[in-house]
Amino acid sequence: MKDLKLIPGVGENLASKLREGLGGDDLALKAIEDKDVASISSINGISLTKAVKIVNDFAGGAESAIKTKDAQKIHDLLLQDIAPFISSSPARRKLGIMQPLASDCIDEINARRQQVSEATDFVVKNRSAVEEWAKIFSKVRSIKRPHGKEDRLVVVSCSEDVNRLAGLGKYARVVVRGEGETWKDYLGLHRVTWIGPNPPPEDIPGWKVCVLSDDNMKMVPELALSWFEDNEETLQKIERLKKIEFGLHGFGERISVVLEKLSPLSDLLEAEDDAADLIEVSDSLWREVKNIEGSVNDMIVSATSEATLSIDGGEMLTYYTDTTRLQDRLRYEVDDSIQKALQTGLERLNNYLGLTGIEIPNNCFETEYPCVFDRTIVSKIEEELDGMITVKKSTQLMLKADLARSLMEAVDYAVSELIDIDLWIGIAKWSQMRRCSLPKIEFGGGPGCYFEGFRHPLLGVDPVPVDYGFGGIGEPCPQGSVVLLTGANSGGKTSLIEGVSMVISLAHAGLPVPADLARVSLAQEIHVMSKVTGTQSAGALERTLVRLAKVFGSKDTKFVLADELEAITEPDAASGILAGLLDVAANEPSTSVLMVTHIGSSICEKMQENARVDGIEARGLDEQMELIVDRVPKIGVPAKSTPELILKRLQARSQGSESEIFRSILSRL
Repeated sequence: MKDLKLIPGVGENLASKLREGLGGDDLALKAIEDKDVASISSINGISLTKAVKIVNDFAGGAESAIKTKDAQKIHDLLLQDIAPFISSSPARRKLGIMQPLASDCIDEINARRQQVSEATDFVVKNRSAVEEWAKIFSKVRSIKRPHGKEDRLVVVSCSEDVNRLAGLGKYARVVVRGEGETWKDYLGLHRVTWIGPNPPPEDIPGWKVCVLSDDNMKMVPELALSWFEDNEETLQKIERLKKIEFGLHGFGERISVVLEKLSPLSDLLEAEDDAADLIEVSDSLWREVKNIEGSVNDMIVSATSEATLSIDGGEMLTYYTDTTRLQDRLRYEVDDSIQKALQTGLERLNNYLGLTGIEIPNNCFETEYPCVFDRTIVSKIEEELDGMITVKKSTQLMLKADLARSLMEAVDYAVSELIDIDLWIGIAKWSQMRRCSLPKIEFGGGPGCYFEGFRHPLLGVDPVPVDYGFGGIGEPCPQGSVVLLTGANSGGKTSLIEGVSMVISLAHAGLPVPADLARVSLAQEIHVMSKVTGTQSAGALERTLVRLAKVFGSKDTKFVLADELEAITEPDAASGILAGLLDVAANEPSTSVLMVTHIGSSICEKMQENARVDGIEARGLDEQMELIVDRVPKIGVPAKSTPELILKRLQARSQGSESEIFRSILSRL
C-alpha cells in the first residue's frame, strides 16, 4: 500500500495530517505499519483512539469484537490496570491496540498469546535483567521524524528540477541559478547543495554535490543531524541496553538480535569533536602570547642581571660625545642573551601551535625588550585558526550526518521492535502480579466462558476467588447458554458480570486473565449492557427495544451480558419483553446470555424456553446489619431476596404488634 487514502476511514484531511506530522507518505505509512501509536497520536487532531483504529484498519481491517460502550469501558479499565507495569510511554500508548478481536481473527489472537507466553517465561527467569530494562527503557521515546526548515540553499539548474524536488521545499530553500551563474557565484554561502552540471571542482566546506535522485537527507544533511540531536537521549538509552545480560532465552535472543543491528550506533554516539583541540588553542592564544612575552622578559633580565661593563677613560669620553656608540656597545654585550630568550619564546609559540601546522615568521616580535609580539601577526594566526576550525567542524558534521543517515532506517526498526518488546514485558509483569493464566481457547459448541479462582483486579481489595461459567463449553462448566443471575443487593452480581466480561474480552484480546484457570469459546461480538437507571420514556424505550432486537436477532456468534435491564419499563412489561428476547437467544446456538435480574421468577414464568437461574445468596445479616454473602454463585438455585432476609431478622428480634406486621409482610413475598 502506497496511498494513505487506501486505509479504511482515512480521507484527504486525515491523510494530510499524517503526512505533515510524520514527514511524508512513506514515513507515515511506516509508522502505521510499525503500529507506532505514540507518534501517530502525537499529531494535533488525532486522538489515541483514532490512532489505534488507523493501525488496526491498516493491519487488515480486523474490527474489535466489542460492540457496546459498556464493554469497551470495562476493557479500557483493564488496560489502565496493565499500563503502570509498562516501562516506556510509547509502549503504554501502544497498549491501546490490544483490543478484543472477533473469533475469525484467531491467527492474530494466537500470535498475541505466544508473545505473552514467551514474555512471561522471560520475566520469571530474568528478573534482574528485567529490572535493569525497566530503569533504562523508561526514558525511551518514539523516534522523532525530521521537521522544520534548515539553513541550507539547494541550487538547481532549471524550474523543472524544482518541481521534481517539491517535497524538499519543506526542509530547505530551493532556487534556480541564473543564466551564466556558476558555483563561484555562491561561494559566500556556507551551506549549499549543488544539483546539476558543472559542480565545484573540489570539496568546499559545508557544500554538497548531489543528483536529483538523491534522498532529502543527503541533499540536506542538517536534517540527519537534527534527527540525531532530537533522538540522542533515546539512542543513548538504547546503547545502554547492550550491557544487560538477557540470558539464554528466546525472548532475550530477540532483544539481542535487535540490538546487534545497531552495532554502528556507538560510533555515532561516541564521535569526538575533532575541532575541540583547535578551539582550545584559539581560545587560549592571546593568553599564551602574554605568558610567553613575560617569560622571555624574565629570561632576559635573569641573563643580564650579573653582566658587567668595563669602560676606560678614553672610551668614556667617546661615548659621551656619541651616545649611539654606547647603545651599540650595550646591545653587543646583551644581544646574545636577548636572542637566546627570543628564540626560546618563538619555539614555545611554535610548540603551542604545533598541531595546527601554522608557521610563525621569525620577525614576529614588535620589540625585543621588553618582548612584545606583533599584534598583526597574532591576529592573522587567530584568523587562520578560526578558518581551520570552520573547515574541521563542517567536515566532521558532514561525516556525522552521513553516519546518522545510514543508521536512520535501522534505528527506526530497532526502536519500534524494542517498544513492542517493552509492551509484552509490561503485560507479563502485570500477569505475574495479578496471578494470571492464559485461557484455553475452545472451539465448537457455541460461545462459552468458564473460570476457576477468578480475582476481580479493579475492586481495590483482596477479592474472594470465584468459580463460574456458562455457554456451550463442556464439563466442568455448568451447562446453559441463557442464564439469569439473581441475588442479594450488594451481593456481588455486578462485580461478577464485570468479571465475566473481563475474562471474555481478555481472552479475545489474546491476553492472560486474573484466574487460576479459564476456558473461553470465542465469538464474533461482545455486548455488555450496564444498569439502566429509572424507567425510560416512550421514545427512549423504543430506541432501546430496537437496539435489543438487533442484538438478539443477529446470527453472528455473540456474548450478551446485561445488568438489570428490567428498569427499561414497568416490571410486568419488562418481564414479558425480556422473556421474549431470551426465548430468541435460547433458540439460537450462536448466542450466550448472562443477565443479572431481580425479576428472574417473573421472566421464567413468561418464557417458552428454559433458562438456567443462578443465585448469589446472602446467608443473613451480621451484628452490624451487613449482609453475609456467599460470593460464589449457586448454579441452578435462585437466591433469596435481600428484603426477605431482613424481614425475617426483624420479625425474630421484634415483639408484639411489630412482629406481627413483619410476619404479615413476609407472607406476601
